[in-house]
Amino acid sequence: MDSADSYVRKQAVVTGLVNVVVNPLLAWAGKRGTSFVPLWSADGIVVDIALTAIILSVLVAWFSAAGVRRALRTGLDAVDGPQPGRWLARLPSGASALGLSLGVAAAVVSVLAIWVLHLLGVSGLSTGWFLVLKAVYGGVLGYLVARWVMVRQLSANRAAQIAGSTDAAR
Repeated sequence: MDSADSYVRKQAVVTGLVNVVVNPLLAWAGKRGTSFVPLWSADGIVVDIALTAIILSVLVAWFSAAGVRRALRTGLDAVDGPQPGRWLARLPSGASALGLSLGVAAAVVSVLAIWVLHLLGVSGLSTGWFLVLKAVYGGVLGYLVARWVMVRQLSANRAAQIAGSTDAAR
C-alpha cells in the first residue's frame, strides 16, 4: 500500500487529469455552434466558471472523501499523511460542506479574476480559447480540491483515532 502522501498525490493528479478532459467536453457540448463566448451574460464565462467551481468542487469532494474512506478500510495509514494548513483545518470535515466551501471560495476568486480581465478590455473568448480555459481551470481546480479534501479527511481520521485512543486509555 502507498503512503498516505503518495496516495493523495496520485489521486489528486488523476482527478486533475480527468477534469482536463471532462470540463472542456461538457463546455463544448453546451457551446457547440457558437464562435464567441462573452464574459458577462447568462450563458457567459463568468456564470459558467462560477457554476463549474461549485459543482466540480462538491462532486470531487464526494468522490475524494469516498476514496479516502475506502483506502483507510483497506489499510492506508493516515498517520503519515500530509498535514492540513491552519485554514484547511478550520474548514468542515464533511465532504458536502467542505466541497461547497471550497467551491464558493473558488467561484469568488474566479469571478474576481474575470473582472480583472474585463478591466483589461477583454469582452470574451473564442469558443476554442474558452475550451482551453475550461481544460486548464478544471484540471487545476480538480487537483486542488481533491488534494485539499483528502488531506482534510485524513486529518479528521487522525483526530478521531487520537480521540478514540485517549478515551480507551481512561
